[in-house]
Amino acid sequence: MPNNLPRLEKAIKRIIWEQKHKAPNESQNYVQWLHKIDVFFTCLTAIASVGSLLGIAFYYGLNNSTNEASGFLVGLHAALFLFAVNIFLGICFAFNRFVLHAGILKWIVNLLILISAAAYFFPAASNWFGCISSKEFLFFSLASYSLVFLSAKALDLANSYRMNPSLILASSFIVVILIGTFLLMLPKSTKEPIDLIDAFFISTSAVCVTGLSPIDISQIFTNFGLLVLSVLIQIGGLGLIAFTSVFAIFYAGSTSVYNQLLIRDMIYSKSMDALLPTLLYILGFTLSIETIGAFLIYVTVPSSLFTTLSDKLIFSAFHSMSAFCNAGFSNLKDGLSNEVLLKGNQFFYLVICALMFLGSIGFPILINLKDKLFWKLKKQLFPSTGEQTNFIRFDLNTKLVLITSSILVAAGTVLFLIFEYDGTLKDMSFFTKIVQSLFNAILPRTTGFASVNPADFQPSTILLVCLLMWIGGSSQSMAGGVKVNTVAVLFLNLKSIITGSDQTGAFHRAISEKAVLRAYAVAFIATVCVFVFSFILILLEPGQPIRSIIFEVMSALFTVGSSLGLTPVLSGESKFVLCIAMFLGRVGLLSILIGLLGHRGAKGCSFPNEHIIIN
Repeated sequence: MPNNLPRLEKAIKRIIWEQKHKAPNESQNYVQWLHKIDVFFTCLTAIASVGSLLGIAFYYGLNNSTNEASGFLVGLHAALFLFAVNIFLGICFAFNRFVLHAGILKWIVNLLILISAAAYFFPAASNWFGCISSKEFLFFSLASYSLVFLSAKALDLANSYRMNPSLILASSFIVVILIGTFLLMLPKSTKEPIDLIDAFFISTSAVCVTGLSPIDISQIFTNFGLLVLSVLIQIGGLGLIAFTSVFAIFYAGSTSVYNQLLIRDMIYSKSMDALLPTLLYILGFTLSIETIGAFLIYVTVPSSLFTTLSDKLIFSAFHSMSAFCNAGFSNLKDGLSNEVLLKGNQFFYLVICALMFLGSIGFPILINLKDKLFWKLKKQLFPSTGEQTNFIRFDLNTKLVLITSSILVAAGTVLFLIFEYDGTLKDMSFFTKIVQSLFNAILPRTTGFASVNPADFQPSTILLVCLLMWIGGSSQSMAGGVKVNTVAVLFLNLKSIITGSDQTGAFHRAISEKAVLRAYAVAFIATVCVFVFSFILILLEPGQPIRSIIFEVMSALFTVGSSLGLTPVLSGESKFVLCIAMFLGRVGLLSILIGLLGHRGAKGCSFPNEHIIIN
C-alpha cells in the first residue's frame, strides 16, 4: 500500500490541476464570448448615440421636407430599438452592473428609453398618455440616453489609456468646437448662410468664452442659433469635464480611483471625498447665479428695446449667462453700447459688472467663500456646538485673489475715469461716468462686452486695457490672462528678492518654490505668445495698423473679446490664427506642454550648481 501512495498522490494532484486549469477554460471561453458581445454592443451603442444627437440636430436645424423628416424619424426609431435591446441584454446578462450597482441616472435614462420603446411598439396603450408618444418625448429620451452614455464611456476611455488631464481637457474643447461649428452651419441657426471659417471662429470664440466675432450676432443668428451659442458658452465656461463627470458618476454609481484623481485635478478639489458635492456645487452655483442675474437684468433693462415679452426674457437669460461665463456675446444690435441702454437704468450695467466679477474670481474662491459664509451662519445660529474644531478660514489663494482683484478694479476704475473723462465719457452724467468706468475696468480682464467704442479710446486707455487683458482673472475661473494669482506671486517674489528674504509668502504663509517658478513660466509664455501671434498677423495683414493687430491678438489670446474693429476685415488665414490663440489662451499652452513633455526630464540625478550672472 505505501508503494501506491506516490502514484495516488500524483493522480490527486492531476485531478486538482485539471479542475483548476482545464475546467475554467470552458467558463473563460464563455466569459470572453460575452465580453466580445458587450464590446460590440457598446461600440454600436456609441455610434448610435452620436447618430441620435446628429439626427436630432438635423431634424431641428434643417429646413426639412416631409420625406426628409420621416427619414430622420426612421433612423431615430432604429436607434431607440438598439438602445432598448442593449438595456434588455444588460439586464439579462449583467444584472448586477445594469441594475443593482447602477447609478440613479442610469436607471432614469434606461426607463425613458423603455417607455419610448413601449409607446412606439404599443401605440394603443400609449394613447392613455399622449405625451410619451410625442416626438419631443422621443427626442428627449434619445438625447438623454446618448449624452449620459457617451459621458460615461468617455471617462472610461480616459481611465483605460491614463491620458494626461491637460490633454483630455484640450481634446474635449476641440471636440466641442467642431460640433459647435457643425451646428452653427445648419440653415436654421442663421438668417442667412455664413462661411465655414466664420462658423468655426464663432464656435471657438464661444467655447473659449472670448466674445470675438467677425459677424453681427444679433442680426445673423436665429433663436435656434442663439440656443446653440448659449450651450457652447456654458460648456466652455464650466468645462466639458464637469458635465461629463457628473453624468458618468450618476450613470455608473461609482468611478475608478484614476477617474477620481482626474476629476479632482480638473476641478482643483483638495480631496477626493468631496468630488461629487463639489461638482454639483459648481453646476448648481452657476445656474443659481445666472438665474438671479437674468431676473435682475429683466428688471433693470429698458422694456422699450423689445417688441415681445419672449424677446426680453431671451435677452435677460442670454446676457446673464454670457456675463457670468465671461463670454461677452450680445444678441442686441450694437451690443451693450446701444444708445437706449446707455441712457437707461445704469443699474443694468452694475448687474453685468457683478456677474462678470463673480465669473472671473474662480470656483475655488467661490467655494471657499461659501464654506466661510456657512460656517459663520452656523456659528451665529448654534454658538455652543464646538465650532472651533471646524474652523473655516480664507486660504492664501482666496486672500491673494480677492485683494489683487479689488486693487485692479479700483485702480482701473479711477484711471479709466481720468483718461476718458472728456473722451468717450464726455456727454454722460457723473454717476453714469462712474458706472461706465467701473464697467470698463472689469471687462478687459474678463469679458468682451463694450459700452463705448474701444477704437475711440485715448492711447493711454488702450495701454491700460492691454495691461488688464494681460493680467486677466483668477485661476480656475472663466476669465483669461496670466491670472491675478500669477501676478500676485510675481510681486511677492519680487518683494522677497528686494528685501533679501529666503521665502516668498504673505499672511504668515510661504508660497512653494514650484508655484513661483510656474508663475514666471506662465508670464514668460504669455508674453512670448503675444509677440509670436502679433508677428504672424502682421505678416498676414500688412495693411492693418500694428496697434489694432496687437490689441486683437491680446484680446484673443487672453480670451477677452474686445476689438478695435479689426475682426470683421481679417482674412480667413488670420481668423484661423486667432482661433489657435483663443484655444491656447483658454486651455493654457503651459498645461499642454506639461502634458506632452512633462515626463521626459532626467529623473533620479542631480547636477552640480554653477553661477549665472543676472543683473
